Amino acid sequence: MWISQRRFESEVIIGLNIIEAFDLATHFTFAEVRNSVNAASHLSDWLMKENFAQADGLFPFRYAYAPETRADLPESVRHSFSAFNGVPQMFHSHLSHLEKISGLPFLMRWQHEWDWLQADELRSQGDPSYFFHGNREITGQFDFADRETYVSAYLRTLAFAAVEWGVPHEIAERHSRAALTLNRGLASVEPIERPKWSDGILPGDRDIRNIASAIWAAASSDTNSNHMVAALRAVEVAETDYAVFEFEVVVGSATAFASHNEPADEQWSYLANPARYEGGFYSLQDVHDGSMPRLFCGTAIAFEVGRGLVELVAHVHLPTPDIDHPNLTIACRHNGVEMQDGALPIAHWEYWYCDWEPTYPRKVDGLIGYRTTVKRDFVEGVRERNSLKSAVWCSVKSGTRQYSYSDFQEQKAGFWIDT
Repeated sequence: MWISQRRFESEVIIGLNIIEAFDLATHFTFAEVRNSVNAASHLSDWLMKENFAQADGLFPFRYAYAPETRADLPESVRHSFSAFNGVPQMFHSHLSHLEKISGLPFLMRWQHEWDWLQADELRSQGDPSYFFHGNREITGQFDFADRETYVSAYLRTLAFAAVEWGVPHEIAERHSRAALTLNRGLASVEPIERPKWSDGILPGDRDIRNIASAIWAAASSDTNSNHMVAALRAVEVAETDYAVFEFEVVVGSATAFASHNEPADEQWSYLANPARYEGGFYSLQDVHDGSMPRLFCGTAIAFEVGRGLVELVAHVHLPTPDIDHPNLTIACRHNGVEMQDGALPIAHWEYWYCDWEPTYPRKVDGLIGYRTTVKRDFVEGVRERNSLKSAVWCSVKSGTRQYSYSDFQEQKAGFWIDT
C-alpha cells in the first residue's frame, strides 16, 4: 500500500482518509491497513476504528514524538516556523485553545516537534507564501511538503500531550480531526450543473440592483413551489472582471427593519459530529429577540471538518438551528446537504462551480455558487411563532482589472431587494 511508504503522520492520514471518506474499508483487511501504518497518531487510530471493528486493540505507545533535547537546526530555518506557510489557521487555534484551558505550552511544543522534523528531513521547500497570499484557510488546501511538516508536528504535539502531560486521549483525538483531508459526508455531495441564470452577471455599465433582482427572480422561479430560496451565492470570473452576488433571507421585528440597519452577523452553529458532517448541533446560547435584522441561514461549520474541504464547508448555508428549532439535524446526500426536522426534510443546500481561473482574484473568496431552499411552511412557522418579518438582503462585490493583475478597481455594495 502507498501508506506503508509514508513516514510522516499527516501523509498517512491522506491515504487512510480516502478509505474513510469513500467508505472503502471492505476492499482491505484490517491487518493489511494496520501493518501499513508506520507513523501512527490519534487520528490514524480513529480512522481505523471508524472503519474496522478489529481496531479496538490499538495502543498509544505507537505514537512518535521528539526527544526533549533541542534539535540541531540552522537558526534561519528555526525562525521560519512562525511564517506558517500555507497552514490553515485552525491548527494554531486548536493549540492556542488547549494551551489556554490547560496552562501547558502547546504552541512551544508544536515548534519543538516541527524543529525535529526539519532537522531529520529538512522538509522546508522555500517560501510558499511568495506564491500564495491571503486567507490561510484557503491557501492551506494546496498540498506541499512544508504544510505536511506542520501538520505532522501538530499530531505529534497531541500525542506528546496525551502520553507525557496526561491530557485525556479523547481530547487529543478530537482535536486531531482538524488534520482530516476529506469528510465522508461532504465527499459524497456532488456539484450540480451551473444554473444558466448565474452566467452574464458581470455588472459592466449596468445597475447592480437590477442585476440582483433578476438573479433572485430567476433563482426563485425554478424552485419547487412548496419551497423558497433562503440563501444564494452567484459568482462569475472573467479575464478582466469578477462579480459576487450573495443573498440572504433576513428576519427581525418590524422595529428592526424600520431602522434600515444591515443584518447582524450570524454566529456559527457547531456540528456535533463534524468528522462526518452529519447529525445534530451543539446548542448556542445566543437567543434572538428580533431587535436586529438577522440572517435566517447560518454557516454550519466546525474546525474539525477537514483541511482539504475548508472552502466548500464555509459555503454550506442552512437554517440556523438556534433560531427556533434546536433539534434540527444534517444529512449529506449525493445531490446536496439536507436539513431535517425529525425525519422530515425541511431545507436543501446545493452548489456548483463557476468557470475556473488559475489565478482568480483573492477577494472573490472562492468560486463556489450555492442555493439554499427551505419549505415555505417552515419559514412561515418561524415568523409567526416569533412575530418576525422577513426581507432579502443582497451584498455585492465586483472588480475590474487595471494594468496589472493585482491592481483591481473594486466596488462593494449592500442593499435590500424587492421580492
